[in-house]
Amino acid sequence: MPPLEVLMRFINVFSAAMVAGGQLTVLWVIIPVKRELDLSLSVRIHQAMLGHQIDRFMRPFGILSILSALLILALGLFRLLQISGLSLGVESLGILGTIGVILTSRYGNVRTNRVIEGWSLAGIPKEYPQIRNRWDAIHAVRTLCGVVALSSYLFAGLMGRA
Repeated sequence: MPPLEVLMRFINVFSAAMVAGGQLTVLWVIIPVKRELDLSLSVRIHQAMLGHQIDRFMRPFGILSILSALLILALGLFRLLQISGLSLGVESLGILGTIGVILTSRYGNVRTNRVIEGWSLAGIPKEYPQIRNRWDAIHAVRTLCGVVALSSYLFAGLMGRA
């Protein structure tokens, strides 16, 4: 495998792993903890997550993930790298997974986060459990997309040359 392809695949898989790992941590740890607490503390934890600390990592890694995948795909399609058609197809599936992460984030969770961010703890809406359930469900779909992306990128890299 040429050094350029090794570098691009490393960036691709590593960045997708960072995104999927963060998503799985929220799905398997944060969400169950929020559900065990009273509503006020659950909202406080959700608002604390909105401090955008995680976005300092997740957004750049998500961008690196899709850009490196698109570059690998382009180099393979233009035969600048000798990548098998099957590998390119699986790489494309990874790109679709990353697009799924972007769409569920942008049009699902981020919109809800903006609403929750402005809440006062003294005035939590009575619909919060339903809002939290919807956020959790969208996050589960987003996580599935992230895991599909990571798995696809990893398998595409392992599939070999044309």
